[in-house]
Amino acid sequence: MLVWIFGDVWCRIWLAVDVWMCTASILNLCAISLDRYVAVTRPVTYPSIMSTRRAKSLIAGLWVLSFVICFPPLVGWKEQKVKENVYYQYGNYTLVSVTPSPAPPLPCPWTCELTNDAGYVVYSALGSFYIPMFVMLFFYWRIYRAAVRTTRAINQGFRTTKAY
Repeated sequence: MLVWIFGDVWCRIWLAVDVWMCTASILNLCAISLDRYVAVTRPVTYPSIMSTRRAKSLIAGLWVLSFVICFPPLVGWKEQKVKENVYYQYGNYTLVSVTPSPAPPLPCPWTCELTNDAGYVVYSALGSFYIPMFVMLFFYWRIYRAAVRTTRAINQGFRTTKAY
């Protein structure tokens, strides 16, 4: 087990930057797949479609999106603390919610781990991995299909010219 000696603030910053950089890297791979798709399927109009300004805007947008994915744990989206006994009034009755025994162990103060909150894990995994994976698979599948179509057309053309 690794020991974290730099405190809670630096731990949260370290984890956020780690998620931010990894997510930005993956989203930039998505941008590359989009760029290659446009270049392969529209080679003549590619320069006007993917202008320098559009490319810069796309890259900036990806960095902002990756920050939006890493930011929630910094502002409090993490697992909730276990509450002690909670009392509810219901008519003339008092209902008591008792923490189950034994209480779960407290996290070690010397570790630095990302939140295990199920909502954030799903949110982060979708934005950082699964959605980009499907985007890249879609674009590279379309590039493959375009390459097969082009190869077929070239081979058809060669067959036609060889016949004469």
